[in-house]
Amino acid sequence: MPILTQVGRSRPAQRVARGAIYAVLALGAVTIVYPILVVLGQTVSDLYDLRDNTVVPRYLYNRNELALKYAFGATIRLQLMASRHHRNSWTNQMRMREDDTFYATRPAEFAKQGLNLDAWERIVADLNAFKQTRSPDGMPVRRFRIEDWYRPFLRRRYEHRADVLLKGLRQNGGKLPGWLIRGYTAGERRRMLRSRERLGVAILNHEMRSDYRSFYDVEVPRPENFLMPVWRPDNTPRAKLWHDFKVSLPPSQKMIINSDAYWHDFLVARYRKIDALNAAWHTAHSGFYELRMPLSPPRDPAIRADWDAFIVRRWPRRLLRIPQRFAVPWRRYVRKRLLAKFADAANPGKAALEAAARMQGKPLADWAGFALPERRPEDETLSRYWCEFSASGAVPAEALLLEAPELLFRKFLEKRYAYAEKGSAAALSNLNTAWHARFKSFDDVPLPVDFADYAQVRFHPWKLRRLFITESYKRVFQYLMGRGRAVQNTVILVMLSLLAALTINPIAAYSLSRFSMRHSHRILIFFLATMAFPPEVAMIPNFLLLRDLGLLNTFAALILPRMANGFAIFLLKGFFDSLPQELYEAAEMDGANELQVFRLVALPLIKPIMAYIGLTTFVAAYSSFMWAFVICPKQSMWTLMVWVYDFQMRNPGNNYVLAATTLVSIPPLLVFLFANRIIMRGIIIPTMK
Repeated sequence: MPILTQVGRSRPAQRVARGAIYAVLALGAVTIVYPILVVLGQTVSDLYDLRDNTVVPRYLYNRNELALKYAFGATIRLQLMASRHHRNSWTNQMRMREDDTFYATRPAEFAKQGLNLDAWERIVADLNAFKQTRSPDGMPVRRFRIEDWYRPFLRRRYEHRADVLLKGLRQNGGKLPGWLIRGYTAGERRRMLRSRERLGVAILNHEMRSDYRSFYDVEVPRPENFLMPVWRPDNTPRAKLWHDFKVSLPPSQKMIINSDAYWHDFLVARYRKIDALNAAWHTAHSGFYELRMPLSPPRDPAIRADWDAFIVRRWPRRLLRIPQRFAVPWRRYVRKRLLAKFADAANPGKAALEAAARMQGKPLADWAGFALPERRPEDETLSRYWCEFSASGAVPAEALLLEAPELLFRKFLEKRYAYAEKGSAAALSNLNTAWHARFKSFDDVPLPVDFADYAQVRFHPWKLRRLFITESYKRVFQYLMGRGRAVQNTVILVMLSLLAALTINPIAAYSLSRFSMRHSHRILIFFLATMAFPPEVAMIPNFLLLRDLGLLNTFAALILPRMANGFAIFLLKGFFDSLPQELYEAAEMDGANELQVFRLVALPLIKPIMAYIGLTTFVAAYSSFMWAFVICPKQSMWTLMVWVYDFQMRNPGNNYVLAATTLVSIPPLLVFLFANRIIMRGIIIPTMK
């Protein structure tokens, strides 16, 4: 007897009961759907907001959150961003996320600097043009989605070199270079010569002394430590490759480090806390990052002492020049160092002069010819002496020539806006017109690096949101599609597994059902006994057997142990047994043989069971990771799930892990929706009849 009857539908008790049932069902639906939505929200997040665990990340509707997220994604060094935007609160990620006024207060701060948002396109264009005049070695790249630029660059570069190599082989009669003969077998060389990508990866490995399998395996180099005063790029092949990559980047993907970043780094290391600085300077600053670096010697004695120490010891040597009037102290310094080095030589003076000549690259008659390099020299030994001399205090801080980005930018603008007119006054007037500004001199023009970042968020918010939303999915998709045979291997495995499961299992079950055998019950017990043990128990014996048969790294090894399924045979036999015997007899009277009876009579009636078996077989073959990983150690035979595991190990962020899981879950979902129609038709239609 039903609990809720049609007669009593209008009674209050039944309404309450019906409402309670609907509420419980709705709550159950929420408990299922909500975690899925949280997972989807995680896939469009990153290190900035992964801990929020929200269905809809805040940056999708909050402009301030979008601005902070964009700033956070520029570099892993938060100190650079705090100096770039002069935010004292950005001491760590949590404090940065608490900055609720960042987006709202920036326009007023820019207005104080004389920057007008109405002219943002011209200002950003001038900044990008200035970046093109600077060496890329001194500019970090914007880290967010840098892989979108780096991997295509590698492909273009080395596939072009592969074309050049192939063209050279055709011209010289097919004579292969020695490194290709020594490093690869004949079969590998033949495959390389038929594929520009494989040959390009081989050339990359030869140049880098590496063993990458594809361009997607090449890791993006870690950020350089630009804040170290003596840092400069080395001459390794990887450094040269990174240099060429930065040359190819558009200016919007490169960042200029302003002088304030070096100044803040020095002050933080010197005072640790802002209270100590305020006590020494007799000031009341609220944080280090609000301070601006003086580009000329300050008047305050306390600040001047720190400024002198900073310029002499901590200012980047690559942005420094030494006037020629200090050539005599330079010679004296180097001569003293070399005499101490060759003190044990027969003639220390001669040995020191010869060493100086080798460093300079030309013979010297005496020390008068030993020139002072204005900038840091390329020779490593000479460069070390030059850096030590500049930091020794032999040259006063006010005499050192700073190539600060702010000063260089002003000179660039003065030249850019001079047009045909002469004089800085005309250039300044043209600049004010173009920038909608009122600068009184070029000394008032700021370096608008933070302005350019803000303009992207203010005028292209949905472009940035689209990049954040698709970043994880694009990384996963590119990685899996770049794995050569990953998709092909998975499709072949699934199709062969379905073919085996939907032929062998029905034939075995039909035979047990139609033809009475003496020990058929024992056979069924044997089939069911296989369900009592997890697949991992038989993994090692199966591996040893397949190894002895020489079937490792083949599709046969993946499919043979799972061609027959005991539970599927038991289930199908039960359905074959439930079919009326009159159907078989009628088919035989019409002249059908046993194969026709099986194909035309029995199979159409068990479509729902076949759909269920096909669904479970697809899921088992498609999602199998451990079996495919153990049986096929050769990477060319890895399936999609093995590569997903490899991707997750290389990209441990939750957003990448969940995005990979979401993407690879789409095919099973589609197969389920297709099979579910057949299964439900087999359940509902007989019930309706």
